[in-house]
Amino acid sequence: MSEDFKVVREYNYVITIYDKKKRKIQFRDITGKDLEFLERILGEEKEGGLELKDAISILEKINVTPIKISRLTKKDILQVFKAVSENILCNYVPKVKWLEVCYALQNNSFVALEFFENQPMTKVMAMIQVHKNAVEQIKKPPQDK
Repeated sequence: MSEDFKVVREYNYVITIYDKKKRKIQFRDITGKDLEFLERILGEEKEGGLELKDAISILEKINVTPIKISRLTKKDILQVFKAVSENILCNYVPKVKWLEVCYALQNNSFVALEFFENQPMTKVMAMIQVHKNAVEQIKKPPQDK
């Protein structure tokens, strides 16, 4: 990220991006409900990478401030998208993979799928790590004393 912007991770699964004039724009974490939308854009490897209109669509989808992303300069859009990619989109997983994880976290069930669809992906990724660690602990042979 250039010196033009500062990124702050908030306590509520939101990142705030400040410019040099202390103006801010905030983005929420992605959730399971966003995955189909994101999969349409991020799921296919496009030759030459993502188009500007795709970056704008993603930023507008998770923007929680009244700022119209398309009114920013191309340079600012790209820098903001880079910050969002590094802090939020890094947790993106394809919908099928996400469903597999939800299934495992719910003891091979989908009883609380709606709950998981509304959870910030950062939280779901943390749950995945805790679950993985617990499974590894179960698989370890007991230590002799």
